[in-house]
Amino acid sequence: MTDQQQPAPAIHPRLRDLLVHELRIEPDALNPTSTLAAIGLDSLAEVELSVLLTEEFGTPVTEDQITGLHTLENLNRFFISTSQEG
Repeated sequence: MTDQQQPAPAIHPRLRDLLVHELRIEPDALNPTSTLAAIGLDSLAEVELSVLLTEEFGTPVTEDQITGLHTLENLNRFFISTSQEG
């Protein structure tokens, strides 16, 4: 089974906390297949999230990296892979 065929992992609890409590995203909007725009991440929120993730991981996460992810599923996979690196 390739990565694209595997089911999306559940949203990581720490990522969920950042989105809900720090960025005020409605928990019901956190569907892995949703686009980042659909869950309410505009360009300002992407900048805020890049700062939060940089603080979380201790390494820079840029707004461009976040923008390039497009979906919550991709953001979640990025979060999980980056958290496992540190």
